[in-house]
Amino acid sequence: MSNRQAPARVWIEVLRKIAPVLAQSNLSDVILFGSQAMSVYTKRALASKDINLIAPGVTEAILEKTSQQLQQLATQTPSFDHLVSDYAGRRYPVSHIFLKHRSGFPFAIDFFENFLGYPSTRLNPFLNLEQKWGLDLQVLSPEAIIGTRLAFRPPERITATNAARLNRFIKNIGSLDWTVVKKFIDSFDLGPTVTENLSLLKSKHISITGISHIMNRMD
Repeated sequence: MSNRQAPARVWIEVLRKIAPVLAQSNLSDVILFGSQAMSVYTKRALASKDINLIAPGVTEAILEKTSQQLQQLATQTPSFDHLVSDYAGRRYPVSHIFLKHRSGFPFAIDFFENFLGYPSTRLNPFLNLEQKWGLDLQVLSPEAIIGTRLAFRPPERITATNAARLNRFIKNIGSLDWTVVKKFIDSFDLGPTVTENLSLLKSKHISITGISHIMNRMD
């Protein structure tokens, strides 16, 4: 998969195209996360190379139907796969649809069947219902988004680019409840990874805006 990031107009078009299919397939608990979740809360949507969805119960039939729908936006027939990996020893199934968008950008839709190996219902206290781009979306709260961005795993961890993007997001949101950020990190056992990431950033003289609110509470 290419690292070229498609302009926001591309992935928003893709999201609008697949949303009715997923709704008709009775996937009622679909959650938008990743950089698209960040874009829900900002005026300017971010470029991205994929769409990240948590979709418990996604099936091969749903992937097939979604791929057929995307054919209208693609220069060739989209393909899909299904993989089962692990996250810290927990089962972590994910499916992908790959397409070559008519704009020329390669693109992927990622369907995670759980969140970091935990049942997606564990996210319920950290979800919002938002309207954006003409869609009704279930999305991580800003505080939960920050928690996920702080917990990127090796080998990538938090790059300078990701840190800058996160700082812009925090600045744009303005009012945040950092106790909720800490609660999210604790709920998914992300504390050690977050601590390692922040230490690495510090060694590179990179800081995250507002992080002092939780640093003294990190174990």
